[in-house]
Amino acid sequence: MNKVHYSEEYINKTKAVAGCFSMFLLMVSITFIPALLSNRVDLINRGLLFPLLYGMEFIIIVPLYYLFFRNREGLGKGHFFPKAFFILLGIILLLQFVAPYLLGIRKAESWTVEQVSLNHYAFWLANLPLIFIVPIYEEIIFRGCLFNAFKYWFNENIYGSAVAVSVLFSVLHTQYSDVRSLFILFLVSLTLVAARVKSKGLLMPIVLHMVMNGIVIGTQYLIYSF
Repeated sequence: MNKVHYSEEYINKTKAVAGCFSMFLLMVSITFIPALLSNRVDLINRGLLFPLLYGMEFIIIVPLYYLFFRNREGLGKGHFFPKAFFILLGIILLLQFVAPYLLGIRKAESWTVEQVSLNHYAFWLANLPLIFIVPIYEEIIFRGCLFNAFKYWFNENIYGSAVAVSVLFSVLHTQYSDVRSLFILFLVSLTLVAARVKSKGLLMPIVLHMVMNGIVIGTQYLIYSF
C-alpha cells in the first residue's frame, strides 16, 4: 500500500493553523472557568467576576501569543495608516451610534447599564479592562489566529474568512440579548478585519478596538450619570 507523502511546507502550515485554532478554543474554554467557582454569585454581586475573567484570558493568551505567534504572517504589529485608521474609526462609530437608531434599537442592553452603574472601584475594575485589556486578546484571537485559520481552510478567501470570523465574534458575545445588537457587532468585526488586512498586522485593529470601547463606555457613562 502506497503511503501519502506530504511536503514539509504543508505539514508546517497545517501545524501552524492547528495552533491558531487551538488558541481560539483555549479562549472559549477559559470563559467557562468562572462557572466552576463556588463563590461566583458573590463575585457577580461585587462586580468582580468579569474583571477576573478578563484578567485570566489576558495572562494566559498574551504570553502564548508572544512565545509562538507574533512572528507569523499577519500576526505582528503590521503597519499603521492614520488615514485608514480614522476612516475605519468613523465607520465603527456610525455602527455604534447611528446603526442602533436605524435598526429601531431604543433601549440599551441591560448589561451595559449595569457596567456603568457600578460604584467606586468596581466601576474602574469592570470598565478599564474592557478598554485596555480585552481588545488586545480579542484581536489576537479573532482578527489574528482565527482569521489566519479560516484563510487556510478557505484557500486564502479573505471575504469568506472575514464573514466566518465575524459570525463567531458576534455570537460569542453572549451578554447581548438583541439579535440586532449582534448584527452590529458582526459589522464592527468586518471593519476590524478590514484594518487587519489593510495593515497586515494587529496593531491597528487593537487600537481601533480600544478607542471604540473607550468612546462607547464613556458615552454610556455620561448618559446614565446625567
